[in-house]
Amino acid sequence: MFSFFKKEDSKQNVSDIDGLNKSQRKAVEFDGDHLLVLAGAGTGKTKTIISRANYLIKTGVAPNRIVILTFTKKASNEIVSRINSDSDSRNVSVIGSTFHSWCNSMISRYPNLFGTNSYTVIDSSDQVSLMKLICGNKNLIFEKTKIKPQKFIDILSYARNTKKNLTDSIKHIVFDNNIDEAVQKTIDKIKPKVEEILKSYQKKKKERKYLDYDDIIVIVAQRLNNDDDALRRISSTLSHLLIDEMQDTNPLQWDLIYPLSKLIKIYCVGDDAQSIYGFRGADFKNINEFNERLPNSSIIKLEDNYRSTQEILDVSNWLLSKSTFKYNKILKSITGNGDIPKLLGFDDTWEESRWIIDKVLENHQNGLKYKDHLVLSRSMFYTTTLQAVCIENKVPFVVFGGRSFMESAHIRDILSVLRIINNLDDEIAWMRFLTMWDGIGEVTASKFVETIYESDDLKSCIALVKNIQSPNSHFLSKTLNDAFDKISSLDKCIESIVNNLNNQLKRNYSEDWDQKRKGDVPVLISLSKSFKSVQEFLNEIVINNNFGNLEMKDGEKEKDCLIISTIHSAKGLEADSCFVLNVSPGSYPSSYSISSIENIEEERRVLYVALTRAKRKLYITRNMNSTFVNNNFIDEDYTESDLYFLHDIKKGLIDYQQIKASHTNYQDNDEANDFDESLGMDYN
Repeated sequence: MFSFFKKEDSKQNVSDIDGLNKSQRKAVEFDGDHLLVLAGAGTGKTKTIISRANYLIKTGVAPNRIVILTFTKKASNEIVSRINSDSDSRNVSVIGSTFHSWCNSMISRYPNLFGTNSYTVIDSSDQVSLMKLICGNKNLIFEKTKIKPQKFIDILSYARNTKKNLTDSIKHIVFDNNIDEAVQKTIDKIKPKVEEILKSYQKKKKERKYLDYDDIIVIVAQRLNNDDDALRRISSTLSHLLIDEMQDTNPLQWDLIYPLSKLIKIYCVGDDAQSIYGFRGADFKNINEFNERLPNSSIIKLEDNYRSTQEILDVSNWLLSKSTFKYNKILKSITGNGDIPKLLGFDDTWEESRWIIDKVLENHQNGLKYKDHLVLSRSMFYTTTLQAVCIENKVPFVVFGGRSFMESAHIRDILSVLRIINNLDDEIAWMRFLTMWDGIGEVTASKFVETIYESDDLKSCIALVKNIQSPNSHFLSKTLNDAFDKISSLDKCIESIVNNLNNQLKRNYSEDWDQKRKGDVPVLISLSKSFKSVQEFLNEIVINNNFGNLEMKDGEKEKDCLIISTIHSAKGLEADSCFVLNVSPGSYPSSYSISSIENIEEERRVLYVALTRAKRKLYITRNMNSTFVNNNFIDEDYTESDLYFLHDIKKGLIDYQQIKASHTNYQDNDEANDFDESLGMDYN
């Protein structure tokens, strides 16, 4: 093996690895063939993989023969940057990349070997455009499927990444695995048509010499598995493959890794207890069966946790101990002891949200920053009430994993009516309101907007609206008129707007309206009750909703905002105080998941990820009125613990309280003050 150092010098250079505990050191200095580092939450996973790369370099491995694969470009850049900064020499040329970028570099370097000479890689937008050509209006096969072009792309991608058949992929993508006899008949009917369209898409790509996102890995993986010469040629360029977040890899990525393991050393870091992306195609078995799949492989566990108190870890460890899977990993706190986590019962989401924001404000007054608090939810949909209470109390927040409540398209549709009533000259609001209706395009809307400046009041505008060339002109005018008549009561005004818009919103957002979006309306109505006028309401939303639009870009992390995140977007996040929402029967696990042990256990891992984000304070909320649904899925094979993860939590691990939230509304002065009309402008 090529070496930069003499043997005796090598020992001296690597014997002093600063800041590693015993398990980390053992993982870093591993001298076998293949290793899986099972790194529990908060145990220094990234530090270990960086130290491993530096160790290899110091023991004589050429840097350019080390490849580190991650899931994001940002993560790979950060790891390589830290390796460079820790290295004795600058620009050590370790290759850090995503799976797709690494495969793309290979097919670019060896186009003849992989058969990709003169091919162009297309992005997701190009994929949809190409699929739309296949699914043109004259294609009767497409019309009979009632599937949108984007869904065809998703079906194909899921099938290839998970190596599932077409039937299972249609079930997952189109029907969200909610299968009954009628749905199965539909799948059987449309499957041949879907297959024909997907084959046409693949054929069109080849004719036009296009490669899509998934092709990049598929082509490399297939060649390495079926061509020994190609495998030897690629393997000759590297010695060590280091893989971060191994638990998130899918079957296609395993097909890429496995053949390489015959000729080079594989080093994977991940946490089986944080495998939560099965819905995206990640395969828990890639990490759970690592030893079985790779001969001459070893496992080293990292269990010393540097993030959380032992009381928080005790609850997390207990949760995993109830699993049918054996994780055989017990986290131990390095930071010491703290408060027992709290399980708080609430009667409704408003009490829950107001209690949380009161606690955040109390902590903020006592010296904590807003960003020292993290709120986690399974879906961003469930946080709409919390976001409304943040706006109500002027608490700045940032959202990870979904749109802010007030950014949602349907909320902006509803508010466009209020904006028109408040300001007849609001061109943006007029354009949004008009174009949401069937039969009114931007040209028609623009021509109408030009005429509104001739009107003196809303009633005159409503009269003009009746003359718009649209089958819905009556409903447009009725929506504006009814809203204006009820403007003295904001909540009643919004109710009338939604009632008049309901059918059109249902057409615009299809099944999303009844299943998800319509549930936001009561939140908006309730929030409006805190304001005396339309102008006050709209201004408060615009001003304070800017907090919800903040992106935590590099260099902006000092912004002090409450963090609201989905659990699936929470990896890498941590906070002094963490609130995990709606850990209730029927939600953890979801009643839709209890027909499958694998689904139940993935949901257990979702909750584990949430709990282990907390550093000192952990608050778990529960809806006291929650009930199980879809009981027809429940049979005697399931225990009470399967049906609610916290059912039999040990006494002393958690402090249970039922809460009645108190909330203070501050009142305005009895008499109005005036302000200086110059508004700070010196005209002299």
